[in-house]
Amino acid sequence: MKAFVFWTGIYNFVAGLSLFFPALHSFLGIAVPESVVWGELIGMLVVLLGVILIVCSRNLQTRAPIVYWDGIGRIVVFVLLGWFGFFGGIGVMLGVFGLIDLAIGLVYIFGLPKTLGRGHGQLMWDRA
Repeated sequence: MKAFVFWTGIYNFVAGLSLFFPALHSFLGIAVPESVVWGELIGMLVVLLGVILIVCSRNLQTRAPIVYWDGIGRIVVFVLLGWFGFFGGIGVMLGVFGLIDLAIGLVYIFGLPKTLGRGHGQLMWDRA
């Protein structure tokens, strides 16, 4: 599980960096607002999340609640990206990225308790 968290952190880091290149958006078929500030702001947040996941992977037993909450956040992101990607006309690739986030989020939510031997409540509320 440590390796999975590490590599999803790398995935977030690279995905966040890709948001700094508007030419890549058109290549992927993603319609973004004209103001590049939104893409850069979201890119910075995704890069930060990637760094946090990489740091969490080094001591997963202690930092598992952060990863667990990230799993919950990824399911919320799936709902937003899936809706806007598949039905909102922003770009089907956003829906695909939402599906990837859903898969990662489900692995976090169901894999962490099994791997660490802790319950969902313990991980959610940071109890030992």
